[in-house]
Amino acid sequence: MTDKEKFCKEVTIICDTREKENKHILNSLDAHGIKHESKKLDFGDYSFKISDRDFSMQCVVELKANIDELWTNISRERERFEKEINAMSCITHSPNLIIECCLDRDFLMNFKVDPYIMQVQNRGVEDVGKYIYSTLESWSSSNRYSLNVHYMKGNDGTANLMLNIFYYYWHNYRELVKPLRN
Repeated sequence: MTDKEKFCKEVTIICDTREKENKHILNSLDAHGIKHESKKLDFGDYSFKISDRDFSMQCVVELKANIDELWTNISRERERFEKEINAMSCITHSPNLIIECCLDRDFLMNFKVDPYIMQVQNRGVEDVGKYIYSTLESWSSSNRYSLNVHYMKGNDGTANLMLNIFYYYWHNYRELVKPLRN
């Protein structure tokens, strides 16, 4: 059994109780036989525990279902959202943001709201991608929040991406705390 297979067998993914739209993640975890539980997290949407060690104050994932949700957080709820990102950064070693339905940084940077949606929703900003991109670049800087931003083309692989983030954090943690050889 590989180290990652052992991790997947023993890990429990912690889902924040306030996370509502996560059926696709829970279904994927169930399909792979990975345990999960709901628990109120101080910040972020997901974390993990393994054996008797809870990593919810060390490694967390904030999940956004799409660019539009992220735009709402950055534009209308910025003070609250930035405070959460700041807390994640100050307290954890690994603050992560996953943006679903966003192929990559270039896709985000060039994202524009459809003119019809602009009119129907009475929006004032069309080039939301440029604004979000520059905000995330600033927040990713090591002298700001060191936020790790991850992009998902859709939402099919989100659970696997989270597992990778958590696995490598755990793997590195174990390497750091194992006894030194004589």
